[in-house]
Amino acid sequence: LVLEIYRLTDKFPDRERFGIVSQIRRSAASVPANIAEGFGRRTTKELLQFLATANGSLEETRYFLILSRDLGYLAGDKFDELDKGCTSVAQMIAAMGRSLKERAARMQGSRVAGHESRNTAFNG
Repeated sequence: LVLEIYRLTDKFPDRERFGIVSQIRRSAASVPANIAEGFGRRTTKELLQFLATANGSLEETRYFLILSRDLGYLAGDKFDELDKGCTSVAQMIAAMGRSLKERAARMQGSRVAGHESRNTAFNG
């Protein structure tokens, strides 16, 4: 989704470079960045908070897509494709959140729920 938004916004009018282009790119890139940052915090609670932030950034991205369509910078069919992409990402974020909450509930009473990093050598 982020890569497609970058590609498409290259075609937006130059006058929008510091307006919509900057805003939509920032909000779109913020979605996976927040997920990565939450994962790096190494606790389920913080990851869940960052997933909520990522979802907020996703909805901000969706708004800028609507605005871009309404201003004529984005064709209706391309908007529909990107909107479906947003919906798909939102569903993945929601599913991940549900899974983490279920896991935390199962682990309640034992050690505080955390998650494993891909870098298993990290002992921090």
